[in-house]
Amino acid sequence: MKLLAVNCNTSRAVTREIEVAAQAIAAPGTVVVGATPSWGVASAEGYYESFISAAAVLDLLATWPERFDAVVMAGFGEHGREGARQLLDVPVVDITEAAAITAALIG
Repeated sequence: MKLLAVNCNTSRAVTREIEVAAQAIAAPGTVVVGATPSWGVASAEGYYESFISAAAVLDLLATWPERFDAVVMAGFGEHGREGARQLLDVPVVDITEAAAITAALIG
């Protein structure tokens, strides 16, 4: 499985941290690829930044050159999640959902 972990801001250093942390806990055979928008905001702190971030993330997803099996949007808040679900034909979850699903599974 190839998992695309999308950072909602433009920090490549943060993306790398996300990628390393996700790969460390991924199931055997899962490849985690970090993705950083080429434009957008340094930090999504409010509604305005969230909308800018969403546009940048959707642009990144629409132009990503490789196939992937699922997307984890690694930013708290939606930052384009619903648009990504409409755009893509793979599962899309944000990290808040992923955490809640995991907690429910392990009790």
